[in-house]
Amino acid sequence: MKDLSDLINSIAPLYNNYKENSHSLKGTQALELMWEVGELLNNYIKENKIKPHTLFRNIYGKSESSENITQKSYITREFQNRCYRIRKIFDTKDEIKKQLPNLKKFTSFREAMPFFDNQKYIFKGKEKEELLALLNSNLKSKEIISRLPKERIGIKNPRTQRLHELEKEKKVFIEFYNFIYNMIKLNNYDIIKKRIDALDMEFIKILSRNTSALAQDGLKFFELRFEESFPALWKDYAEMVNNLIEQKDPKKLRRFRRLIPPERIVRLAEMIHALLSKENYDSFK
Repeated sequence: MKDLSDLINSIAPLYNNYKENSHSLKGTQALELMWEVGELLNNYIKENKIKPHTLFRNIYGKSESSENITQKSYITREFQNRCYRIRKIFDTKDEIKKQLPNLKKFTSFREAMPFFDNQKYIFKGKEKEELLALLNSNLKSKEIISRLPKERIGIKNPRTQRLHELEKEKKVFIEFYNFIYNMIKLNNYDIIKKRIDALDMEFIKILSRNTSALAQDGLKFFELRFEESFPALWKDYAEMVNNLIEQKDPKKLRRFRRLIPPERIVRLAEMIHALLSKENYDSFK
C-alpha cells in the first residue's frame, strides 16, 4: 500500500495554491487544479482498494472516534470530496477546457454539480448544452446560480433563509476568534498562561474539540461544563457552542456554517488547542 504521507505531500501544494488564490483563480483554473487533486485521490483509491470517504477521513484525521485522532493535514474532507467528484465528471483535464473554457467562478459550477454527476438529476443532450452555455456566459456568478433549475432537485429556498436568526452566534464567534487570535499573536506563552489561569485546562481542551466538531456533521461532541467565575467572553462562547451542540435538528448548525466557513471554525479550534501548553503553542506558531 502506498504511504499515505506521500499522498498528503503530493496534495498539499495544490491545496495550498487553491486556498491562497481561490479569490483570484478563474473558474476553469480552479477546476483544473481540483481535478489534479482528484486524480491523485482516484489513483490512490484504485491502487489501495479503499473507500473514498475512508481515505478522506484518513487524510484529514482529527476524528473524535477511536481512530484518526491526530490531525494529519489541513486538507478538509469537503475539499477532497469535491475534487474526487470533479475527477469523476471529467475523464481528462482537457475536457474541462473544452466544456467550460469561460467559467468565471468555481461557485457557479459547484452549485451546478448535481446536474453533472447525480444520476437522478444529470443533464444530457440539449439540457446539458444549455447548462454549459449558462456556465460559460458573461453573467455574474450570482445571476448564473439564480438561473440554475434548482426546482429539479428540490432546492426551493434561498441559501440565506433564516440566517438572520444566527446573527448573535456569528457575533459571539467573531469576537471570541479575534480575542484568541490576539492572544496567539502575543508570541509569549508566559503572558498567555497568566491570562488563562482562571480557566480549567480540561475545559479548554473540550472547548477546542467541540469547536472542531462544529465544522462538520457527524463528529463527536463532549460534555462542556464551565464555572460562573470564568471570564465573560469565554462563558459566552462556551454557551454558544453548547447551544449549537444541543440542537437535535442539524439544520441550525448547517446554517451557522454558511455564516462562518468550516475552515475558520477549525482554525479557531487549533488556536484554542495551542493555549493548552507551551509545547502546543510553539508547535502552532
